Amino acid sequence: MENSSKKIAKVQMTSHALIIFSIVVIILYLGRSLIIPLIFGIILWLLMRKIRSLFYIIRLKDKWFPKWLKTLLSSAILFSLVWVIGFIFERNIQELIKYYDVYDAHFTSILKEFDSLSSYKTEDIIKSFSSNDLINKYITSVITSLQTIISNVIIVLIYMLFIILEESSFKDKVKAMFPQQDAYDERILVIRRIEKAITNYLGIKSLIALISSTIAYSIFTLIGLHAPFFWALLIFMFSFIPFFGVLISSFLPSIFAIIQFGGYSESLIILFSVGSIQFIAGNIIEPKVMGNTMNVSPIVVILSLGFWGFIWGLPGMFLSVPITVIMVIIFSKFRSTRGIAIILSEKGEIDH
Repeated sequence: MENSSKKIAKVQMTSHALIIFSIVVIILYLGRSLIIPLIFGIILWLLMRKIRSLFYIIRLKDKWFPKWLKTLLSSAILFSLVWVIGFIFERNIQELIKYYDVYDAHFTSILKEFDSLSSYKTEDIIKSFSSNDLINKYITSVITSLQTIISNVIIVLIYMLFIILEESSFKDKVKAMFPQQDAYDERILVIRRIEKAITNYLGIKSLIALISSTIAYSIFTLIGLHAPFFWALLIFMFSFIPFFGVLISSFLPSIFAIIQFGGYSESLIILFSVGSIQFIAGNIIEPKVMGNTMNVSPIVVILSLGFWGFIWGLPGMFLSVPITVIMVIIFSKFRSTRGIAIILSEKGEIDH
């Protein structure tokens, strides 16, 4: 009798967990237009705090250089950087649109080269798979995704502004929620662990991505690829997508080079040079520099990439690793979810 009641309790617990999980997934999907900008706002706020901490390293004390002024200058630096990137990005998009007729002519000539290899006539190939289709379905889809992210920058910055305003009273609210000193210290420790893990990840990842994208920009400029900053920015952004980001950011500019130049030599140079840089950065340099900082299993990273990509699309792929790291840290603090944290971790070590 007792065993049957335990089985019933386990079944009920499992069913409740599945129901709660389904509700959470639905909320995440339906509320993505609000949740995604909020998460990016938090990330920008963390980056602002990292920039602000540099003022303390150079010994600018609050007595002569108050904290609010450090926050203002750090935010101004971050806002200016976002504005400059958005401005150059828009100019590069206009450059790509300006050469549309050239791309159309080159793509048509490339299709004619395959005329002898196909059972269809060249006219049928061009009609069924014109350059219009390629640009509209593939290149435009990438541009639209990136433009969607940039168009939400204003909302993200507004979220960040409100988070900055709430920052001064945050510890007081945590203290009110957990009046006992031990409980308060433990919550603050968890928050600091999350902040340190995310800032370390973003800092290391951004530095490596910046170096690789700068080298790629030089290669694009030497070859004469149109809108080199756009493709370098693409490489920088896709570096944050685990595993598949390297492949995507290497293939897209090389495919575009075929359309721009109407040949394959420039495309092969870009593919092998940029691909080699991305491979070295992602598989040799990054693991040595980052080490066990993230403490996330590789298979979990793949599954997380697929899950968050399915729920939130391209932004979800960018956020998949930080979200998984936060889940490991939070789940490790509760006995009921400690097993989940162990499964998500790289080697089952979650106490440090």
